[in-house]
Amino acid sequence: MLERSPGPDFDTRFYLSRYADVGSENPLRHYQALPESDNRPVTPAQLQAEMRALVRQMDAQWQPTPPASPRGAPPVVSYCIPLMGRLDDIRGTLAENLAAHVELADQVEFLVLLFGDNTESKAWISENFGTALESGLLRVVCDDSLDSWHFGKAKNAFRPHMLGRIYSSLDGDNFVTQAETLRLLAVDAEFDGHFLLHHFSGQWGDGTSGRISMPTAVYRSVGYDSSLLPRQFDEIDLILRALKRFSSMPFLCIDADQNIFGKSFFARKFRDEERLPNRTIAIGDYPRRPPLNPRGEGYAQQTPYLNHMGNLNARLSGFAASSDSIRRNSYLNDLTADKHRLLDTMPREILLSTFFHAPRERDMNCRIQAGRVCAFLVVKNERHFLAPLLAHYRRCGVSDFFIVDDGSDQPVEDWITDEDVHVFHPKVGSFRTLKTAWVEALMTYFLPSGAWALTIDADEFIHLPSDTNSFTTLAASLEREGHDFMPGLLIDLLPAPDTPLEALQHADCDFIQLFTHCGNADYSPPESYRSHASVAWAFGPYAHLPWQVDVRNHAFGTFDSLRKIPFLRWQTQRHLNQGFHTLHHTDGRPQPGHDIWERSILPVYHYKLVRLFSEEARAQMLREAGNYHSRTKENLVRIFGGEAAGVMARLRDLPTMPAVQIHDRLKAARDLETILSPALPGTAGGVRLHG
Repeated sequence: MLERSPGPDFDTRFYLSRYADVGSENPLRHYQALPESDNRPVTPAQLQAEMRALVRQMDAQWQPTPPASPRGAPPVVSYCIPLMGRLDDIRGTLAENLAAHVELADQVEFLVLLFGDNTESKAWISENFGTALESGLLRVVCDDSLDSWHFGKAKNAFRPHMLGRIYSSLDGDNFVTQAETLRLLAVDAEFDGHFLLHHFSGQWGDGTSGRISMPTAVYRSVGYDSSLLPRQFDEIDLILRALKRFSSMPFLCIDADQNIFGKSFFARKFRDEERLPNRTIAIGDYPRRPPLNPRGEGYAQQTPYLNHMGNLNARLSGFAASSDSIRRNSYLNDLTADKHRLLDTMPREILLSTFFHAPRERDMNCRIQAGRVCAFLVVKNERHFLAPLLAHYRRCGVSDFFIVDDGSDQPVEDWITDEDVHVFHPKVGSFRTLKTAWVEALMTYFLPSGAWALTIDADEFIHLPSDTNSFTTLAASLEREGHDFMPGLLIDLLPAPDTPLEALQHADCDFIQLFTHCGNADYSPPESYRSHASVAWAFGPYAHLPWQVDVRNHAFGTFDSLRKIPFLRWQTQRHLNQGFHTLHHTDGRPQPGHDIWERSILPVYHYKLVRLFSEEARAQMLREAGNYHSRTKENLVRIFGGEAAGVMARLRDLPTMPAVQIHDRLKAARDLETILSPALPGTAGGVRLHG
């Protein structure tokens, strides 16, 4: 087998100076043993060419027209100061920082970005620093993109405005000495402009952990992760992702031991598991001043929600940055507990500003009266479902709908203006990572103590028991029986057997009238179904309950959890499951067990398969499959990625019954197996296509 060739110019000295994973191995042999996907530069010329190309790309993307400047030549360093309302911070630092750099004015700029109401700050700067503004040593830009403070988003906002080729972060209360800048310029010369310097002293809370310097092109291309929560871990996340992307870029620190890899378990774990080859080089300390407002060691631990926010951001960072699917799933699983701890400790007054963009005033100020039942759901491009869904649940007594619009092409509030519909747009996380946090934040903020709520998807229509006229009545009945939730069975609906194919071309508009049937596997499930992990976890000895209606399993062999906990009383230290399949508690209460199926069950009519009958809807499902957990994603691809005619034929061949007939069966789930036939001979896979 031919070995990969680095070309005739392989530079051993350069290779050893840049990569820490060589060890005692021959550098050329080491390079040849790397996977083809590792295309690290092996000569100074190759690195310089790659960086020049990156600079051109980033300039074109972020700064096609450079900002006007009185300078004859651009500075080397841009000190970037984000500020939102904290004028006192720069009142105490800006004058000294500028005075310390008058002699370096041709190499340095201080760039202040003012967010929010900036009238006072802008006026104060103009009145006091006219000379620095005229010379270009100081520049001020106003930005209205933030409705509340978010470190990552604020620090990303410098990308179109910088003139220097080195980005250096500087909080408003930070001082920067001339000696520090001279050291930074020397480092730039020593490492040919390709380095990442973390100015961290080794002591958390002294204001240095947020100080970082790197090439502007690297900063622009990697950027801070704006999907993280507003505070904690933003700088470490940027460092880890930048080092991962640019393997030849050394990590420069003050102390060989007291750096983020020595102090942060997570950073060290990520570096080792991802096998980052970047060299770590200690450059020693230099004269500097502490910030105006050092928080002190352990400040995050003394404020529990900040500690949990940092831990959650660390998991979110690992999930986004890891290249290994197993490790990504591990981060995803681990962040659940951090998410619960954060929501348990976060002050109510900052819930909305942490998770959502500023809502409409009427949504922000809505008040839910005791005894009302509200519905909570997350949607994206679900217009065809929402109008029928709202009508259905209003008939069932739901008073208000809290909708998280996760990036619909046409925002929900643009076309639904009803007073009982409250729309919120998330600004952190994603559907896969923080969906339940979005919903829980709204429930905690708006619901009165002990209120009942529905957690649903846009394609889920829950039907009340025949003797109950509203969810309010149902809640009162459950309370009298000593229950604080009610389970539901997810029932995929299918078209009636005699539905013409032409009519199904408009299924997304007429699904209520067209999709009236459900599965009817009227025999006991095989052992292979009973023992499957998802079925055994959700139903235990009551596997016959989902089996009768599990058309996705019968037609495609997939296993999806049909268990739902859609109606519950909201309580402190209670938390939602990603698919609303169970409940979690942080006060020691166990998850709901299999005995929930010994009670009455809510039929949850599920119209997901409506999307199978429209090419556009099928394509949308495949695009969004990545938002789900791995097994669900695989199942969606298997169902919606098949050839349309064959997929529909499989479903139409299944034995079905009118969905209303399932209601009586759900009243006596314990006795259902006694009325089902034994598994048919030769049906070990559990599928009988004809009655």
